[in-house]
Amino acid sequence: MFTIVFYIFSLFLSYTDFKKFLVPNNLIMTMSLMLLVFGFFESKIYISSIILAFVILLFFIIVMLLNRQLIIGGGDIKYMMLVGLYLGVSSFALFLIITGILQTFALLYMQKIEKRKVAPMVPLMFISVFIVELLVKFDIYTVKF
Repeated sequence: MFTIVFYIFSLFLSYTDFKKFLVPNNLIMTMSLMLLVFGFFESKIYISSIILAFVILLFFIIVMLLNRQLIIGGGDIKYMMLVGLYLGVSSFALFLIITGILQTFALLYMQKIEKRKVAPMVPLMFISVFIVELLVKFDIYTVKF
């Protein structure tokens, strides 16, 4: 159920972010609650995952305080916290690399070709999670902490 909850909510969040550039707080809150509940019942949530989610939040708070003109939405940050909770510490590093590459290409495309300043990031983060899980499943990425 832990994985199913993550994927179902991520699909909804990706759709709303892609269509409306909006990540609804009620979906984020419901998803986080269900991930915590099912994660504890299925023993897939570790204290390191919870700490990672708070470190992500702290990092973005500091970055946003230092650079007030940063173009990143609050929904993207909240979703990234849930990704950290879902993936855990060992896979999150690979997620950051993959999502960074995908988001860079998406932003370049949106700014240079579409002439828009913003791009939906939640769908790209969701694709990155899927790629990370495939790499872990097929033992291509096997780093364990």
